[in-house]
Amino acid sequence: MKDVLMVIALLAALAFGTLARGAQPGPQVLSASEEATQPTLLLGRNFADGMIVTFELKPARSMWLQMDNPPKWRERTVRKGEIYHLDVRPVDPKSKVVISYSDVRFNAVNRTNGKKVSGTLHPMWDGSGLHYAANSPLAGDGAYELIVSVGMPTFGRAPRYKDLWVNPVTTKFHFKLANGRAMEVSGLRGAGSEVGGIAHTAATMIIGWTR
Repeated sequence: MKDVLMVIALLAALAFGTLARGAQPGPQVLSASEEATQPTLLLGRNFADGMIVTFELKPARSMWLQMDNPPKWRERTVRKGEIYHLDVRPVDPKSKVVISYSDVRFNAVNRTNGKKVSGTLHPMWDGSGLHYAANSPLAGDGAYELIVSVGMPTFGRAPRYKDLWVNPVTTKFHFKLANGRAMEVSGLRGAGSEVGGIAHTAATMIIGWTR
């Protein structure tokens, strides 16, 4: 039993060590393609430097923003060619709260046609809560590599958390679009990911053996 427990402990250490370093999953081919403009399409959920970053696609939509100089509140309607609403949520895994007061940006390259697109994601509120978002046409069908960067939050914090998220966090997502449908997504898009599964299995086995 001692040897079994050692193996299980090594599995758990491997899983949680991977999470701590920040998992960067590769593409996962979907068994059936999914509509890219459905109400919500989850493209990936990454662990990166003490936060969980979720990336979703939604249909392009109007947004109520401060615009112009001096800033004025007004509606930013969907512009010609904009198809998608990019939705990014950097989450504190302990409190499960979306991290606010951050500068969040994206840089994407379509590896199939070489086109690039980038932009700033605005802090937004809707029925699903706080997130960072922007409308975008992306760059056509193809295999994408999209990097999300989350700047250091500017909110104050208790002294014990002074070293939390003091550096910008970057994480990479992979997905593939064809004829308006998602063919591939990033591997860690659900709780049943390979890394999460290893951790869950190891924890379950440890509990079972120690009862």
